Amino acid sequence: MKKFLVPAMLALLLFTAGCDKPPADDSPDKPAPAKPVQTKPETKPENKTETKPAPAQPVKSVENLPSKDEKTEQAINVKIYFPDDSGMRLVEVEREILFDDSTDKYTAAVGALMEEPYEDNLTRIFPKNAAIKSVTVSGELATVDFDGSILKGFVGGSTGEEFLIGSIVDTLTNFPEVKRVKFLVDGKKVETLSGHMDLSVPLERMNDLLK
Repeated sequence: MKKFLVPAMLALLLFTAGCDKPPADDSPDKPAPAKPVQTKPETKPENKTETKPAPAQPVKSVENLPSKDEKTEQAINVKIYFPDDSGMRLVEVEREILFDDSTDKYTAAVGALMEEPYEDNLTRIFPKNAAIKSVTVSGELATVDFDGSILKGFVGGSTGEEFLIGSIVDTLTNFPEVKRVKFLVDGKKVETLSGHMDLSVPLERMNDLLK
């Protein structure tokens, strides 16, 4: 009887152990669970240095800009001639003259002769009421047009007339382009100013008055 019970109990134990195992899963393969989506951590905006715009350059006022009609003044040194106070010769002096688009250097040079010389031994030769209407240069010829008042106010005699004409001729022929000087009065040809010098033809440089 005992021999019969031992194998029966072993068989029962084996059966019981088989029931404790979970049944095999015969269902088809299930998909693997989805991995959680990793979200990128929020990034803080970079602290970029703001570039400030360059300051605007100041705009020049139109009033400060040179006008197209504005005259450009120039200055040059020229040699002009005044008679000495003894009335013996013409003396060379240097003057700075100013001229612009409306007044050329030739007119400015002759105008300097109408001023009182500041040298002690020199004298003015132009009559006080004398005036020059224009000085023009064409080629090698300069033309000096006196105002008509020169004929009424000139009382210098032969020496005065010679020194007046000579100072103008020698001043203008100091410009290398000028070789001869012609004289007019109110735009017309004249024979003479006071009857002592022939002005009917252009005159060349009068070097004899400088000795």
